[in-house]
Amino acid sequence: MSLAHLGLLGLLLMAMPVLAAPWVVASDEAFPPYAYLDQKTRQPAGMDTEIVRAVLEAASQPYQIQLYPWERVKKMLDFKQVDMAYQFVGTPERMEKYRLVGPIRNGVTVLMTRRDGPADYQTLEDLSPYIVGTVLGFSYTETFDKATLKKDAGATSPLQLVQKLIARRVDVIIGDKAQLLYLARELGADKDLRILGQPLAEVPRYVGFPKDEVIKAQRFADGLEKIRRDGTLDKILSKWQ
Repeated sequence: MSLAHLGLLGLLLMAMPVLAAPWVVASDEAFPPYAYLDQKTRQPAGMDTEIVRAVLEAASQPYQIQLYPWERVKKMLDFKQVDMAYQFVGTPERMEKYRLVGPIRNGVTVLMTRRDGPADYQTLEDLSPYIVGTVLGFSYTETFDKATLKKDAGATSPLQLVQKLIARRVDVIIGDKAQLLYLARELGADKDLRILGQPLAEVPRYVGFPKDEVIKAQRFADGLEKIRRDGTLDKILSKWQ
């Protein structure tokens, strides 16, 4: 091949668009209806999964989504074994540790108990006599996280948490309202369980990047703004309500 041909080939290669490297995206494998493995398709599914897919496609960013236990997801993000992860509660600790982008949606944090459980409460201290179940590694609200209650963090997933409540191994559990009600229905226990008192908080949910990944975080933020403007985000949220 002549030098002229080599020069022309070089110009053509330079003119070709450079495809962005695929991002590895991680989330909780057992957080329905927001993120979970669809048993029929064997693919990641859920409300938040659909939102993340829509954002990355709007940003023209190739990706692959992988689901793991939540504790592993956080460690993988800590060691940059994944490019981003979802879905995080925006606590001060998480804000300090990660570069959070969003919110992609809001959730409502509530307490749940059995029909014969505590009647009501005025402050969290009123729940001191009871065992309150949580999921290992989860953050809830700043007030709850700091409250000196008898907390049982033995559950490794929200599903296991609801099962522990049904089995009377804990008296009260905390979590996302839509999720707890969804799991109660799936387990056929929705008539045996009830929401306790008023919601603790409306909680924005974020995606997380390593702290120094400014460019990737901005790319996601731009995609999120795009699907907000064109109505895609509202369509996904309405579909799952």
